[in-house]
Amino acid sequence: MATLALAKNFLDEFAKLDHQLQKRVRTSIDLFYQLSVAELYAHKGLHLEPHTGAADPQARTIRFDLNHRGIVMDTGKNDTFILMSVGTHDTTDRWMAKNTFKVNAGTGAFEVIDVEAVEAAGANILAQRPEPAADPLFAHRKDKDFTQLGIDADLVIALRALTNQDQLAGLLGVLPLGQAEALIGLTGDDSIESIYAHITGLETKAPVEVDTSNVVAALETPASQASFRLVAGQEELRAILTEPLAQWRIYLHPSQSRMANRPRYNGPARVTGGAGTGKTVVAIHRAARLAANLDDRSGKPILFTTFTRNLADAIEQDLRQLGGSDLLDVVEVRNVDRLSYRIVQEAEGGTPRLANNSEVQGMWERIVDERGLDYSPSFLNNEWEQVILAQDLRSQAAYFSASRAGRGVALDRRKRAVVWKAVEAFTKRLAEKGSRTYLQLAEAAAGHLARRSVKLYRHVVVDEAQDLHESQWRLLRAMVDEGPNDLFIVGDSHQRIYDRRSSLSKVGINIRGRSTKLKINYRTTHETLGWSLAVLGEADFDDLDTGSDQHDFAGYHSYRHGVLPTLSGHPSKKAQIDALVAQVQDWVRQGVDEEAIGIAARARSSFDVVERALSDAGRQVCVLPTELPRAAGVRIGTMHRMKGLEFERVAIIDADDRTLPAAAALTDASDDPSQRAVDLQRELCLLYVAATRARDELWVGWSGKPSRFLGPVLPEEST
Repeated sequence: MATLALAKNFLDEFAKLDHQLQKRVRTSIDLFYQLSVAELYAHKGLHLEPHTGAADPQARTIRFDLNHRGIVMDTGKNDTFILMSVGTHDTTDRWMAKNTFKVNAGTGAFEVIDVEAVEAAGANILAQRPEPAADPLFAHRKDKDFTQLGIDADLVIALRALTNQDQLAGLLGVLPLGQAEALIGLTGDDSIESIYAHITGLETKAPVEVDTSNVVAALETPASQASFRLVAGQEELRAILTEPLAQWRIYLHPSQSRMANRPRYNGPARVTGGAGTGKTVVAIHRAARLAANLDDRSGKPILFTTFTRNLADAIEQDLRQLGGSDLLDVVEVRNVDRLSYRIVQEAEGGTPRLANNSEVQGMWERIVDERGLDYSPSFLNNEWEQVILAQDLRSQAAYFSASRAGRGVALDRRKRAVVWKAVEAFTKRLAEKGSRTYLQLAEAAAGHLARRSVKLYRHVVVDEAQDLHESQWRLLRAMVDEGPNDLFIVGDSHQRIYDRRSSLSKVGINIRGRSTKLKINYRTTHETLGWSLAVLGEADFDDLDTGSDQHDFAGYHSYRHGVLPTLSGHPSKKAQIDALVAQVQDWVRQGVDEEAIGIAARARSSFDVVERALSDAGRQVCVLPTELPRAAGVRIGTMHRMKGLEFERVAIIDADDRTLPAAAALTDASDDPSQRAVDLQRELCLLYVAATRARDELWVGWSGKPSRFLGPVLPEEST
């Protein structure tokens, strides 16, 4: 019997076929697991045969019907075939004439090379006139740096002529993934060893020798597994083809695979990366790897936690899709607030009462009024949460000596005494009501766990780490013994949409030497990503610890291309909504499903008018609930609710300066200028999060004056 490998590109094309043709394709490729190689070539219905116009002698075609064929490579070894593509006769003829196969001599990856496109891109670079006095883009690299990373030596001459990253874009789009990644890495300052490890997934300090004749060995390398999957048998093949869009289950970039499948981390490990880089995918695969290595599967020894309940629900669904009920038998998925609630409830034998935001605000207002304080309720609450609770300060003396870095209002010893007394009054009133905030609940839960000799879990996986408070981190630290593979943490401070600025090392979580970053955005197009990063600007973002994290070209990029985001300003709210409806109707006419369209707003106040307008236009609408949506229709949700979701098309509405940033979310500058700056950055991150939910196209609308956040992306005459 033969062995079959599936190219990721094949699954993309298979998903677009009609149901009847998909059935024929499945029937045909099942034959590879039923027949010998000789029988496959002799099978009259399959028509496995060379193509007269093929650029590569190992290329073959198979016939699915009168107008559709598949493209197959016969590796010539171990009876292994690679199913590359499915398309019409015309597209197959064009593909065959242009593409060749090879094993990359530098990385060991199996690659498909569009020879015509690569040659044309190289010639185009050489034909361009260099910018006067511009420094070469790769002036800091040696020729051998390129070839060590698998770049063809014939391309180096063209690469030496480049002076900026935009000139490189045309070449990146036609090179195999590993080579494109290598060139992007070479624009930065990372070492060759670091770039090599990233593109190959190998834990080695130097490039290794590659047998370029062994295609089967190449397919088994992490560098190939981002684009090709060796299928173990008919059962796995059928499972893959029943859900062809769930490619994250099957194909992992080598850097993702290295992070998720590493046998052992000697302590807490952290993974960062921008929106769309697959951090949650890595975390899910890490949970599966930890589950596979368990020697005792009793109970649920692995915790997978995140910040919000709806994200936890989505993760549980993905874990079930990856590993079925067997995986969920050993992995508990619960958001951090529900986790705190359960622990406190079990430890104290009663139902905890939670103080809501309006109750907390009212208490602070009364304390300020009664004591005639010069501090606002929001300032006092922030001081309590960001200094006192964050550092677990239990006494006035501890508060007197505590660091208040990042707080914009200086407090001497006398002023700290005033604030401490106000905090004591506040916490006393909460206690008298029998109420606690969620942060207090986390603090209490951590205390209960600290008194237990046996930890709740063997491993803890943390998603959306940027939104957790120090109290919640201390709770998570208390859930698992310190040691190998204890905590696996993923997050991105550019997506911090809640007022949390924790540092892992300051809560006793040491990640030194166990930190990695994902660099490829798989979701968003190059155009939308560039727009979103321009909106973010050059603000400072942390790396979830004491360092910084900046998104430059070498460290965060997308290979997908599409249309530029549409900016749509209007004189009135009605005109904006009319334009939104017209855009949604146009997307539907293009064949986009209603469920694949997301509409994001800063506040819920516009939901009713949008829902009515779309309904009047004949569109179904689903206002996103707190749990996973099940109803049909165009999705409408707040920017907060969009976190963790993605859509083919996204429309952002009410991007005006009255609404974004939201005035109610901003601290008054006279009250606390540093906190106001933090608030503004958090509002900016909300816009970034909403924009990066879009896979193919982004539309941004407003009425009146555009949001100040849009300044970097508006034409000069609009600002």
